[in-house]
Amino acid sequence: MSASLEGLPGKEALVLAEQALLGALLLRPHTLSTVAPWLAAGHFYLPQHTALYAAMLDLTERGHAATAEIRPTSEQGLSWVTEATTRAAQQAPGLTPSYVHTLISTCPEPAHALTYGRMVLAGHARRTIAEHAARLAQTARHTRDGEPHVEAVCARADALSSVLNALAQHWRPHPSTPAHTTPDVPPGVRRQDEQRHDDEQAFLSAATTRPTALKEIRAFLHAEDFGNSLHAELFRCLAALHHRGEAIDPVTLVWEAQHRDVLAHTTLQSILDTCQPSGGDPVYWATRILRHSLLDTAAITGKHIGRLAANTTLTPQQLITASRRALDDLTATRMRWHRSQHGPTALPNGFHDRPPPRATSRCTPIEQSRVARTR
Repeated sequence: MSASLEGLPGKEALVLAEQALLGALLLRPHTLSTVAPWLAAGHFYLPQHTALYAAMLDLTERGHAATAEIRPTSEQGLSWVTEATTRAAQQAPGLTPSYVHTLISTCPEPAHALTYGRMVLAGHARRTIAEHAARLAQTARHTRDGEPHVEAVCARADALSSVLNALAQHWRPHPSTPAHTTPDVPPGVRRQDEQRHDDEQAFLSAATTRPTALKEIRAFLHAEDFGNSLHAELFRCLAALHHRGEAIDPVTLVWEAQHRDVLAHTTLQSILDTCQPSGGDPVYWATRILRHSLLDTAAITGKHIGRLAANTTLTPQQLITASRRALDDLTATRMRWHRSQHGPTALPNGFHDRPPPRATSRCTPIEQSRVARTR
């Protein structure tokens, strides 16, 4: 991950937290045992901080004398700082002894090392979610042989979901913290390309010509999957006629559209042109439309979670919860896509009819360290 701070939300506070933690650990080496079980070197943002923390972990594993003393002697303390700096400089040449001493002098309270560590972990969680969300959005817009690859998008979504599940093990809501409300995934502006428009028009023509296929199609295709608003309304008209068991042809479709006030926004000729007789397979074109919708939803979801990650007013748990909620729409669309490919009763791997059980109330590693420190 790049060490540039440009564009990083809350970058000043994050750097300050990392500096405060490292300064505390340099002053009181024994406190490293309270954060080491759950804070890794890779959780730091700046490479010089990563290298310094990794060096201290290595010295601790080697049994450095300073780590065994609550108040190490001046000789032990000097050896601890010197050796950690030397080892870290081998991995991060930009780390100088003067900067290390700056860390020590700027640490406001070494006893707050546990709190500083939680801040560092929170920054890592935010960056990780933002990174996976960006990959999801980018993959949904990336084309392979001229078209985005659905399987690659689903893999990105699964990776993001796994990250959120893993982070949730470390961040549980505090009982006294009120729930933070976040908006649902915004509908956004659905992509209006020529291919999508042609696919939707081909579907409406085929479905009007072969309406018997609507029974199968309505099980997985929704009006919201259409990128063109007129096409979405015409699909609603077709679905309503089919639901009532009425005859379907261009004339009955126009009649239904008139009752739904669709003609107030278009012309009769536009509807007739859109639904002219066709010999195509409506199921095939319906899956094409759903495919466009899945990719659009994935891109919108990735961008929305990216905006959540950039919102530094959200706590880590609030960010994780809101991101999980944002994935719900994409998950629902993916299940409809799977249904269109494998039948109405099939569920993809990793999906269940019931939601996963709630997490148990056992302490997280962070909370365990906090309890141990107070004993």
